[in-house]
Amino acid sequence: MLLNIAKLRYSDTPVFVDVPSVINQYAIQGRINLDAGWENGASSIKSQNLGVEGLYAERPTITYTPLTGDKFTRSLLTPIPPASLLFLIQSGWPGKPLFEICVKSVNEIDNRSSAPGFARCPDPRFQKLVEAMERIQRSGAVGARIVKQDDLETAIIVFRQNVDSEIECDISQIRELLNTKPDATEMAVTYGTTPTTDGEIALLTRSIMDIIVEMSSQIDVPNEHAAEGRTHATSLEIGSGKDQVPPFSAIYSDKQKPDDAFPAIRYRDYWFWIDDCDRSSKGHFTFLMILFSLAETGGVSQTPLITVPVN
Repeated sequence: MLLNIAKLRYSDTPVFVDVPSVINQYAIQGRINLDAGWENGASSIKSQNLGVEGLYAERPTITYTPLTGDKFTRSLLTPIPPASLLFLIQSGWPGKPLFEICVKSVNEIDNRSSAPGFARCPDPRFQKLVEAMERIQRSGAVGARIVKQDDLETAIIVFRQNVDSEIECDISQIRELLNTKPDATEMAVTYGTTPTTDGEIALLTRSIMDIIVEMSSQIDVPNEHAAEGRTHATSLEIGSGKDQVPPFSAIYSDKQKPDDAFPAIRYRDYWFWIDDCDRSSKGHFTFLMILFSLAETGGVSQTPLITVPVN
């Protein structure tokens, strides 16, 4: 995954693979030898040998298949279902980074983008929205449920009514920002740019590929590569400075191999890595792997086949 993120930054072709089978073969053997010899006509032992021999062998085989066609489309290009994001929030995932990573816009309120060709500053209302949502989430005053009607499932976000004054102000602010009814306690969540009915929340979510492109645009690439035109320079707005926006996952580059890296890969004679002490970057990078299962839709999920022959 880290290699593909780096490749996309340099307009190189990424390669994504699936694991259709895992085969593990092992063998255990043991043998004990005891030899003794006597001289002819004598009762004394002239020679004796004792031998112990053991063997253990394990031969794991993993098959990788490149993602192509329909499988590639479902896994990487399909937007993340809005209902999945709601249930992630309900299960305890922080809402603020979740929306910042996975959502392009909410009811036409745009999120930030640093992807080449689509770079834009965020709508000031977006930051207010996610910060208010995070405070409500911490108080436990927000939840989600599924309503099924005519074989269609609709995700509903629910706000509690008996809350303290501060949380009530946050809920009122969300209603105002999303232009819904002032007393709405339930809102239907759908995929799209613009809500079609009053009281609806339209989430324009990103696909896995969108998120990867965003992460690749935030890599701290070597200055000489940008100067030579091998890739574009990282925006000055991205970084750890006072007036800068922190990247989703801080990915560094250097000629020397890092001593303490979470993942690290070598590409174009440089090392690219995530610091093992950067808990936030590690969490976002790991979360990207979880999103694969959320983005894949259609068909029956095929789990890897595990074969363990015993000899």
